[in-house]
Amino acid sequence: MTTSGVEQIAYRAPPYMSPFVLPSLLPSADNISFMDSSFFVREDPQLPTPTEVRQAAGTNYRGGRPPPVIFQSLNLLVKYGSAITIAEGQCLWAIRRLAPAVPVPEVYGWRRDKCETFIYMQMVEGITLEECWPDLTVENRLGICKQLHYIVDSLRQLRQDPTDQFIGELF
Repeated sequence: MTTSGVEQIAYRAPPYMSPFVLPSLLPSADNISFMDSSFFVREDPQLPTPTEVRQAAGTNYRGGRPPPVIFQSLNLLVKYGSAITIAEGQCLWAIRRLAPAVPVPEVYGWRRDKCETFIYMQMVEGITLEECWPDLTVENRLGICKQLHYIVDSLRQLRQDPTDQFIGELF
């Protein structure tokens, strides 16, 4: 599959995911679209090209780690730049599949273009915890702490195959 002359891989997750995080299960192509993601159930789904993302960034575009670009009509956020790596997309992809209790945006795909990585993901609406924390009651703060405890416990359940460790210790 090609878009704008760039070779892409259409990826569908295997029906069975190992209880271990294995490098062989992580999609690793430079240009990949997750055809089993909710983005591709739309009529005529097209992820914006890297050029379109840069154009949408306008004056906010600068190398390194520019602000994410939001395509509101597509419910899409694109994180991009030379400091962004495919590993970030792989982590979100793996957590969503291996630790479904952990709320992470759905990753629709990624691209490499001109030494920059573009991660296409679900736009999550709302305000950040940092923004609302000062206005929360003690009870609300405790409730959030319990939710975060559950999320961290879920992440701690992820294990690497002891015969194929590739990222040091997980938690």
